[in-house]
Amino acid sequence: MQRLLRRPGTGAAATREARVIAVASGKGGTGKSFLSTNLAVALHRMGRRVVVVDCDFGLGNAHLLLGVNPRFALHHLLSGEADLTRVLTPTPFGPELVAGGSGISGLAEFSARQFLMLARALGAVARDRDVVILDCAAGLSTQSLLTTLGAEHVLLVTNPEIAALTDAYALVKCIARYERSPDIHLVVNRVAEAGQGRPTFERLADVTRRFVGRSLHYLGEITDNPAVSHRRLGQPPLIVSHEECNESKAIRSILNGLEVAAGPLVAGMPAEGLEQRLMQRLRGR
Repeated sequence: MQRLLRRPGTGAAATREARVIAVASGKGGTGKSFLSTNLAVALHRMGRRVVVVDCDFGLGNAHLLLGVNPRFALHHLLSGEADLTRVLTPTPFGPELVAGGSGISGLAEFSARQFLMLARALGAVARDRDVVILDCAAGLSTQSLLTTLGAEHVLLVTNPEIAALTDAYALVKCIARYERSPDIHLVVNRVAEAGQGRPTFERLADVTRRFVGRSLHYLGEITDNPAVSHRRLGQPPLIVSHEECNESKAIRSILNGLEVAAGPLVAGMPAEGLEQRLMQRLRGR
């Protein structure tokens, strides 16, 4: 494996690449994919070239939220059944999608060649685009943690409930163990009352600061609207169908806050590209 991992993917990025944002959560059901897909559509409406990569190989659902039924998914690429041009899927709402799928339980099962293919494929996705959103699998699996660490910034999605906060804290601890790990920004979703997000953030930020030595950045809250949670599959993303509702306004505010913290989400010349960052993580750095 070490011989394969030493080949390409080291040194500075030589071409313009997308900004890479990982949307992650410590547990399922927090609304992570909802936020990923709506942020992607909002960015597309701003004129950005956006790709959503569904990094959940077992329970990927971003394709349902973006209104497509791809024939090929990322695991077809890693198995050699399809190349990147066949896996990239246009969606009716603007962003491109690399679907997740099923049948692969975690990155620990991958061979060295599949590790290399994953890094190269995501690096190729990042070229000639402005933003790559990695919709990471929930939890602390190797697959989820590795893809999260390939990003420049992490949007950690949690809910006010203690179980969600406990799992979010566990994910922050895992990310913080790595050198040069990405900045972590918090979004509190499904708050019962407006204003509940800030104290939820402060509780988690205080514990993280005291016991992990890591700062979190607050991006905002999204209220728990039954019209959102009861939406049917096949409906357009909320930011398309109800662009002036409070939740859509909150999504745009979160995006604005991210650009204030991270800088403009447009292609640039990073010191290290997505492929290089993933290769370093695969080597345990």
